Amino acid sequence: MYKVMIVDDRDIIRTEIKRLKIWGAASGFSISQEAQNGQEALGKLEHNPVDMVITDIKMPKIDGLELLRAIVERNLCSCVVLVSDFSEFEFARQGIILGAFDYIPKPIDANELSCLLTRAKSFLDNKSLEKERIKKLEESQKDTELRLSGDEITVLTSLIRRGDEKSLLGIEQMMERIFENSNKNELIRNAGLLKNSIYDVIKELKKAFPFLDLYINPAIYNGFDDVKNRSLTTLKNTYMEKIENLSTLINLLRLDLQEKGIVKQVCNYILINIDKNITLSIVADRLYMNKTYISESFKQKIGISFTEYVTLVKMERAKVLILKDNLKTYEIAEKLGYKDAEYFSKVFKKVIGLTPTTFRLNHEGN
Repeated sequence: MYKVMIVDDRDIIRTEIKRLKIWGAASGFSISQEAQNGQEALGKLEHNPVDMVITDIKMPKIDGLELLRAIVERNLCSCVVLVSDFSEFEFARQGIILGAFDYIPKPIDANELSCLLTRAKSFLDNKSLEKERIKKLEESQKDTELRLSGDEITVLTSLIRRGDEKSLLGIEQMMERIFENSNKNELIRNAGLLKNSIYDVIKELKKAFPFLDLYINPAIYNGFDDVKNRSLTTLKNTYMEKIENLSTLINLLRLDLQEKGIVKQVCNYILINIDKNITLSIVADRLYMNKTYISESFKQKIGISFTEYVTLVKMERAKVLILKDNLKTYEIAEKLGYKDAEYFSKVFKKVIGLTPTTFRLNHEGN
């Protein structure tokens, strides 16, 4: 059961939300805490974390947006829902950009909130599975303390984010210096260092892009365990291939887009909400922007159309779902906002060059 905190300065509103007949086993959510303002909410969250915070925007002391910023910065809760009336829509838009899961208009409708909880449960379930995977990965690394230094990880991360030929060559030269005195007997040590460096780089990247786990191929950590019959050159080639794939992903998703305005906001919305049905009209409504202006700005700054970018991002997420979870094609389609599994398969083949089934089989074969 996921725990929920309700934050509102009016007792009657909190009571009305608690009385809605949507809490409990049916939804998977129960209200465990209340707070009258953001300051009180933060104090409680520090000592008793919850899975979801439903907060009003306008409150004394610390308002809903300030609360959201603090929650995101301190990593206190991964699912924040803003409650807003018509006059607060601009604040709700800012909240979505800051990292809110969603917003719900006043007065709160039970059916609308129920639908939101269904989506939130799917989101939190995926977060829980990912957390467990990372925990297992960390435990598997406890037997080795082989790590690049913090400065080396910072440099490596910076080079990966640049992603040009010169940067990738710099990474290769960096590895050469580290291994210049290595021999066959140190192969296992070197493999451990390479695997840990990938883990540390991704951890560093997630500070800038918290949603990156949605798009990381789980196989990126493979290939460094059974190395007895492999050469150091083969090991380094495996490492560079994974580094190049990571750099390509960052470039493909436009994560390091220098544009700070409308296009960056739209990209972030798409990347965070990729499990939903995303259209230009929906994004324009959500972010309170002009549809034509978004379309023209997007094409100019990104080089591809809005629709092409959404499709590209969805297919990258699909690749991860195909490889990470034992899901059927229709289940993957649903998780990406496609109602028609056959249509999803056609799009996947057009973009990736293989059907979802063939893509999975090829990976299993490797």
